[in-house]
Amino acid sequence: MANRLTALVDGLWGIVEEFIHDDGMLGTIIAFVLVFGGAAFTVLLLVLIAGLLA
Repeated sequence: MANRLTALVDGLWGIVEEFIHDDGMLGTIIAFVLVFGGAAFTVLLLVLIAGLLA
């Protein structure tokens, strides 16, 4: 069981290391989160304000 978990953790750590070292991908993910997170926050804010005014 420990061998299976060790292999899984090593595999996940390899993916994380690859992601960290790939600057283009990290920048793309951060930009995606900022843009769509901001858009989602704006829509949520508008819905909450509309709900308060109704």
